[in-house]
Amino acid sequence: MLLAAPFAASTLFVAIHTNFGLHVLRRGIIFADLALAQMSALGATIAFAAGYAPTSAAGIAYTFLFAAIGAALLTVSRVLPKEIQAEAYIGIIYVVATATTIVVVDRSPQGAEHVKQILVGSILAVSASDLPKFAVVYALVGAVHWLARRPLLAASEAVHSKARRSLLWDFVFYLSFSVVVTSSVASAGVLLVFCFLIIPAIIGSLFTRSIAYALGIGWLGGVAASAVGLAASFEFELPTGAAMALAFTLMLVIGAALRGLIFAPAAGRRICIRIFLRAASAMSLVTVLVSAIWLMIMPRADQPMFDLLQSATGIGPATFLAVQERAVYADALKEAGYGRSQEAQLTALERQSRWRGDGLSDTEVRRIGSFQQTFNEMARGDDFVIKSLSGRARERERWYVGLPLLMTSLLGLLILLPSKWRANPARSRTACLRFLRAFLHPC
Repeated sequence: MLLAAPFAASTLFVAIHTNFGLHVLRRGIIFADLALAQMSALGATIAFAAGYAPTSAAGIAYTFLFAAIGAALLTVSRVLPKEIQAEAYIGIIYVVATATTIVVVDRSPQGAEHVKQILVGSILAVSASDLPKFAVVYALVGAVHWLARRPLLAASEAVHSKARRSLLWDFVFYLSFSVVVTSSVASAGVLLVFCFLIIPAIIGSLFTRSIAYALGIGWLGGVAASAVGLAASFEFELPTGAAMALAFTLMLVIGAALRGLIFAPAAGRRICIRIFLRAASAMSLVTVLVSAIWLMIMPRADQPMFDLLQSATGIGPATFLAVQERAVYADALKEAGYGRSQEAQLTALERQSRWRGDGLSDTEVRRIGSFQQTFNEMARGDDFVIKSLSGRARERERWYVGLPLLMTSLLGLLILLPSKWRANPARSRTACLRFLRAFLHPC
């Protein structure tokens, strides 16, 4: 129930932003959303500096005014000379709005906190009482877009048209866009609004050119990503905005994989599968290669890949220790595990007592705290022994394991090279030398 209102708000955001995202993709101006959101953020910042709360009537008026100015500036992008790219013009709007926001914030108390709020938002703070406001605004905007769907779609697809009719509908599009962005940025933040806008629209566009079907697929992908992001944030105590942005990215990767490996035409699917397998193999081999080199150079440093390998195979540092060292290592592992289990039991006992209401006495709490500290100290000492012996084992492992893995991964990467490179070693050598020269002498 704690996440019900944020999830419902996310669903509304996905519903309205996916429609705008599909238009933005057709217009080929991906960063128009960021520019418009930043103009909206500039209005909220000026209202904040003037002493108005962002959610007050004056704060909303400031925010909408600057978003409307942004809409007018974006409309002008249609009539720019051909020498000026629309993306460059939009980038300038974004930079100017961001720089002005920083200047205003620099003169405001608690300005840094306000900027953080604008960037990442606070979608968890959305309550059930906020939902009708979003629903009404988005329903009105959605109704306008439904009634004017043909001219709006025509304006979005007529990217190179200079017709006056397109300019009018451009302004209608950007003005309605500014209304939506003004309401969503305050709750979701600039970064998450960008995800709501672009990623579901791209997911839908991967499967169909029909705007109606793309809208439906984008909605499914966006709602699923919102649910996964919120659940991950709650379960692993992650920052909500960042967790949701990563969930949207994950959903995009899944959508692209489904499109290429399952829903592509037969001929294209074979090519996609081949490219996917080759890319996955290359990434795996590069990971092994880098890990092997890292093991040989810094055996006592953290070795994530070998830690995973040990967990999966059960072949740990003990394999590379002498008999006496192995006994000390096993004893330290046993004692550390015992200490942690005892400390966990005491912690669970304390929590159960607290939740059931029959709280422990001060004496019992002090005893538990003393035992927990003792077990922690014992486990820390055993951890030192385990880490020391593991490092000694890794120093022996560096050549027995690292060198064969290095040779195997290099051989695998050589096999994956395009056949024309394998057939002409001189060409491969020249390409490698060029890469090394460029890497070592970037200037």
